[in-house]
Amino acid sequence: MKKAYLVYVLLLCFQALHSQERNISYDNTPLKKVLTDVEERFDVSISYNAKIVQGKFITLKKIPTTLSENFKAITQQTQLVFQKITARTYVLKSPKKKKKTLKERTIDLDKVIISNYLTTGFSKNVDGAIEAIPKDFQTLPGFVEPDVLQSVQLIPGIQSPDETSTGLNIRGGTPDQNLILWDGIKMYQYDHFFGMISSFNPYVIEDVKIYKNAAAARYGNHISGVIDIQSHSKIPKKTVVGLGANMIYVDAFVQQPIGEKVAVIASFRRSYSDAFETVTFDEFSEQIFQNTKITDNNETFSDVLSLTNNTFYFIDFTAKIIAELSEKSQLSVSAILSKNELDFVSKFNEINRRTDDDLLINNRGIGISWEHTWTKKLTTALNVTTTQYDFEYLGEELLSNLFDYETIKKNKVSEIGLHFQSEYQLNKKHRFIGGYELTLNKLDYTIGRQSDVIFDPDFLISSEDSKNTIHAIFGEHQLKLNDWTIFSGIRASYATTLQSFFFEPRIHVAKKLSDEFNASFSAERQYQFVSQITEFETQDFGLENQVWVSADDTTIPVLQSEQIGIGTTYQYDSWNVDVEAYYKKISNLTSLTRGFDVEDSAISIGNSTIIGLDVLAKKRFYNFTSLVSYALTRNEFQFDNLNNTNLFPGNFDIRHYLSFVQSAKFGNLELSLGWRYRTSRPYTLATGLEGDNADTVTIQYGERNGERLNPYHRLDFSAKYELKPFKSKDLKASFGISLLNIYNQKNILNRNYRVIVNTQSAEFQLRTIDKISLGRTPNFMVRLEF
Repeated sequence: MKKAYLVYVLLLCFQALHSQERNISYDNTPLKKVLTDVEERFDVSISYNAKIVQGKFITLKKIPTTLSENFKAITQQTQLVFQKITARTYVLKSPKKKKKTLKERTIDLDKVIISNYLTTGFSKNVDGAIEAIPKDFQTLPGFVEPDVLQSVQLIPGIQSPDETSTGLNIRGGTPDQNLILWDGIKMYQYDHFFGMISSFNPYVIEDVKIYKNAAAARYGNHISGVIDIQSHSKIPKKTVVGLGANMIYVDAFVQQPIGEKVAVIASFRRSYSDAFETVTFDEFSEQIFQNTKITDNNETFSDVLSLTNNTFYFIDFTAKIIAELSEKSQLSVSAILSKNELDFVSKFNEINRRTDDDLLINNRGIGISWEHTWTKKLTTALNVTTTQYDFEYLGEELLSNLFDYETIKKNKVSEIGLHFQSEYQLNKKHRFIGGYELTLNKLDYTIGRQSDVIFDPDFLISSEDSKNTIHAIFGEHQLKLNDWTIFSGIRASYATTLQSFFFEPRIHVAKKLSDEFNASFSAERQYQFVSQITEFETQDFGLENQVWVSADDTTIPVLQSEQIGIGTTYQYDSWNVDVEAYYKKISNLTSLTRGFDVEDSAISIGNSTIIGLDVLAKKRFYNFTSLVSYALTRNEFQFDNLNNTNLFPGNFDIRHYLSFVQSAKFGNLELSLGWRYRTSRPYTLATGLEGDNADTVTIQYGERNGERLNPYHRLDFSAKYELKPFKSKDLKASFGISLLNIYNQKNILNRNYRVIVNTQSAEFQLRTIDKISLGRTPNFMVRLEF
């Protein structure tokens, strides 16, 4: 209860600051400064010609509390008028001269229905997508860097039950069911430090689109969400260099124009934990490596008798060349590489025992894009990509001259993709997009163990050159009629290995009810041909027990999902509200793809039904912003051979998610405090052991997912300060600090069981394995940009 009181007191302090906000007054204040203040206080954008505000001043003894009253006061003193473009965008102009005022800008902004959705840099578009621009992000609680995949977890319906950056469950789906793209390149591995950090450098990202439902028909081979990341696509006017460091890694980027028509943009990040360990690294390591061979070996033998060496590091690199071939044509080449490497060695000299675990994970991709504008109405784009994912694990255990165990696991994915599309703007009401996509992938995996022990037979499971080719054609139509906007699409795919056709219709309808209210309806059907399964042979190592496999016509069926949703948005003055209810069904799941903690010899086929409600509410008051993000989710499974075919809670059937964020900005200083809460996660209780020897002993379980862990809660804080040293226009510096889990709450993220041997009694015993959440974790960052 003391921790709960602490949360309550801290949040009250923020609220008290709201109520005690200074009563600002204007005394012959330049109009330009007043407009800037209005934009910050009410979260709006005001465009104007600089000439019309020159020489104009505002005097107000008491500033009005609403946006409309502020506009009225300014108009009375300046005779200038405000024209509303969207709910969050306005133009200030002289009433005597009617201008063409930002016609192109109006068209662009028409797609936005909520600006500053989570914070600055986020918006919700009329097609249902949430758009994010990392360079505009305001500080979010617990993070010193604008990590895109961490930031989106404040969006209701997107959660990470295991606290990682990349373990995203979007409306009941699993991370492998999401489509993650970098400049059109499909990413099969996009994390560092086993999920704690995403492998995308936020300082070279231009734009991110996030879909929870009814993504455009151009996106295929997924049944959950889409996160489409685009790096910088414009040629910079001058050289820009950025350098940064935090308590995990160092990074750098450069934007270098070569003349007026060509530019090179590159970035690099590397952890330094293999040379120097910080308290942040130690906390991350404790959370990641718990219940693995790395920590188990340290617990088994005392530090005096054993020697361990744990070397871990990661790097990522991006490069992009942009060339303007003409005023109507652009060519770009993009490359991305991420690498994680772990080498763990443990020695126990008394009995001449040694274990060695080597893990290497690589993901690299290259994409070539060409875009051409033929006429004002017709454009085409061609994108050719290649992706290579490599996972290699080798574990070896030697005990004097008695035995030698070796465990191996390899997983490779090679993919070549071609994407062509044309866009035709018939008129102001109709826009058409059509295209063709070709995907060729090859997947290999090898899992095995061998030893020189006679009574422990060797085994090897492998699938080599599992190839599949997917041909897809797609069409999209956008209809804009009065206050209605309808996005419809169809995707037809043919899988050569399966010799089957798959049809995927999508639709999103948006209706403007008033200047403040909008309503929407969406529906979709999707298929996925490549997914992950869980393997148990390397579970003793305790890390990365997922394998990418291709669907076949026997063991692994093609995943299928249907989803419908209905929602409404409200935006007025400093209020943002977004509510959406949805129903989702996923079919052709297998007990392997869901990764049950209970190992079953038989593979079961089943489905998942998710019913949910996503709610986001935000209020801005002067320098302060209050945000509430809430998700109600019911996720149930039904499998042929499990639980007597009865419904049972899904692995991530966490009914309630709640995030409460308070942010403040004072000049160049940003502060953010956030509290996260979620109700209990289900697990299957082990009731005992059966069997009396190593060949027959098994764990007996109770009702599948019939028990629940304790609720989860955590309080986080961040602060960031920006400045321009030496009053330089080109040099910018920023500093940031963060503290995750301020009151050091010990949350149980997951629970499973193992069979161990009591060394004293030589009896088999049941051991409970709890995975504990991240402890109190500080971080600090410093950045320079010039």
